[in-house]
Amino acid sequence: MSFVAAPPRPADITVPGDGWYPDFNCTAMRDALRLTTMVTPEQLLGAVQGGMLSVEGELTEWRAEREVDGAAALADVKPERTVAGEHRLTLLYTRAVRMYAAAELAETHRDLTATQDGQARADTEATTAQEYLRMATHAIRDILDTPRTAVELI
Repeated sequence: MSFVAAPPRPADITVPGDGWYPDFNCTAMRDALRLTTMVTPEQLLGAVQGGMLSVEGELTEWRAEREVDGAAALADVKPERTVAGEHRLTLLYTRAVRMYAAAELAETHRDLTATQDGQARADTEATTAQEYLRMATHAIRDILDTPRTAVELI
């Protein structure tokens, strides 16, 4: 009988929000996306910070309008709308940050081997990064209450 030791669980990391947006739990992201220990805490932290910057940048005008309406925090915007007891907009913000961070990690952790098998894995990861970006865009559009599809007439 042989036993394989599981790698140690990385320390919990929480990135503080700015007071209006909530704190972000990196450990919950690691668990939800089943990220292995190949993604170091430093890499995860950097990707999450980048995700927060992206999401908050896209929501700048929307946030300003909510603050004018009197919202002191994201949780104050439509607090009655919940999913499984959790504030809907907070869940969408967390999802958007998580997907942007996951896309960055998928893009930067490609298999660099030159074999066909390695290239196939890299191609799959590239597709995954695109899917993460799509999911982030959907979460942001849900926050903004805008359609997920943009169509222009020619």
